[in-house]
Amino acid sequence: MLLPGHDQLIRARGTIHPPRAFTLFRSTLPAHGTDRLSFRVAPRELIERRVSVRVPDVSRLTEPAEPAAISFARVRTDHEFLDRILQRSLDDLRALLTPFPGGRLVAAGIPWFVAPFGRDSLIVSLQMMLFSPELALETLRFLARYQGQKVDPWTEEEPGKILHELRFGEMVRLGETPHSPYYGTVDATPLFIIAFCELMNWIGSPALFEELFPAVEAALRWIDEYGDHDGDGFVDYGKVSPRGLVHQNWKDSHNSLLFLDGTEPSPPIAPVEVQGYVYQAKRALAVVLQRYGETSLRMLAARLRAEAERLRERFEQRFWMEDQQFYGQAIDGLGRLVPAISSNPGHCLWSEIVSPERAARIVTRLFAPDLYSGWGIRTLAKSMPHYNPMSYHNGSIWPHDNALTIAGLRRYGFDREAVQLISDLVEVATTFPYYRLPELFCGFGRDEAECMVPISYPVSCSPQAWAAGTIPFLLQVLLGAEPRAAERRLVLRPAFPDWLNEVQLEGISFAGTRLDLSIKRQNGRYALEVKCDPEISVVLAGSTVHTRR
Repeated sequence: MLLPGHDQLIRARGTIHPPRAFTLFRSTLPAHGTDRLSFRVAPRELIERRVSVRVPDVSRLTEPAEPAAISFARVRTDHEFLDRILQRSLDDLRALLTPFPGGRLVAAGIPWFVAPFGRDSLIVSLQMMLFSPELALETLRFLARYQGQKVDPWTEEEPGKILHELRFGEMVRLGETPHSPYYGTVDATPLFIIAFCELMNWIGSPALFEELFPAVEAALRWIDEYGDHDGDGFVDYGKVSPRGLVHQNWKDSHNSLLFLDGTEPSPPIAPVEVQGYVYQAKRALAVVLQRYGETSLRMLAARLRAEAERLRERFEQRFWMEDQQFYGQAIDGLGRLVPAISSNPGHCLWSEIVSPERAARIVTRLFAPDLYSGWGIRTLAKSMPHYNPMSYHNGSIWPHDNALTIAGLRRYGFDREAVQLISDLVEVATTFPYYRLPELFCGFGRDEAECMVPISYPVSCSPQAWAAGTIPFLLQVLLGAEPRAAERRLVLRPAFPDWLNEVQLEGISFAGTRLDLSIKRQNGRYALEVKCDPEISVVLAGSTVHTRR
């Protein structure tokens, strides 16, 4: 039918008889509920018609309607602002915990990164072990479901590799982007092994070892068989997918790695901190295999210890800059050391790949005025030509970046420096709305004109997962918690700042039980009260312990 409009244009209207017809039934079921659907199809025409029934996403039918909430240990201190920051952090992490196809995961951040990210979720899991090792368990299970199975240049998938980012929108469905998931990350795979080992330290379950070790073993094979592209003994990355990332460590912006003359390094690129992650992964896994593995796995443990030591020796030879008394940021595919002074080597203290002889020199350089802003350690030193305090990775300050360095400072005995940085970050949190640490903030120094408070980075995610996990993680660092679930023993080596004298925690999940503890400092000495299972031993190094069963 043709109808003229008032504007004298002719518009067509008609009835369409599509070749296919469908009907859609929706049903919402409670947990363990059932429903039954019966229907009859009677074609009007005397011709054969085929009828098909499709139930989309069958896996959703087997999942609980409302998964049990992950509980966090409850915390209270004698410092009002710290309590507010901790509560904000825990509330934000609860809000970011999101159901995705395949399980729940902490989304990386709002508004830009409401999606599963391998690196981010693993670091958050490590940050939150004191408060909820169950969060790490769900994260590892989720990432194991999506672990790489084949070689796919478009998504950069490889067997055993842990995903970088998973998206669900129309761009992915149409094949315009490779995030289905995308695997362009060099560090998520060793971090997966590290998180597994730390979870074993907190839970200590042989059943958990049996469940997750196949995924851990596949991740280890990826490191050994796919991680080193140029055969120099270092795990590296190079962009393969035309829509992939140029840089694939945590500083993944396009200009985060430059020579001092502004030229770009040639791939494949071996970042300094990633070598530390690989070293830590192999050493930690060797300990777990020695405790839980059979004879063949104990032989693997010996091999891993030897490989880690050889990596440490190569690392010291190739990454050390004698003139700077510091480590370079990366080695490129032509064997050139990128001599930028960055925050990355701070992670090497956390992974303990740094030799004790050089640790003090690293700490001195980290606290030099061009790296240390007074609010934290910058991602790039002010003395570098490409420094920009308002950039994403070339001079800004990231709370999670500082947190890993702080944990490393304590591991090497630099307690005073660790406490200083923790105090800085707590103060920073009090200057931002809702006592919430942002993803990052600008790198202007405390001593610079008109910088009485930290300057916000305008498009920073807030809340952001590993920023939210920073202060809970630093509380664990202050407590000096060393979990040894296999021995049913938790060792504490506290080092409190002057402004903190008491910490109470209730509902800590450890070795299959729950425990409560209270630490007080009086006259320079720490006293501990514990409520726990009789088989659990909580040890306060060098101080008094009162146990309530």
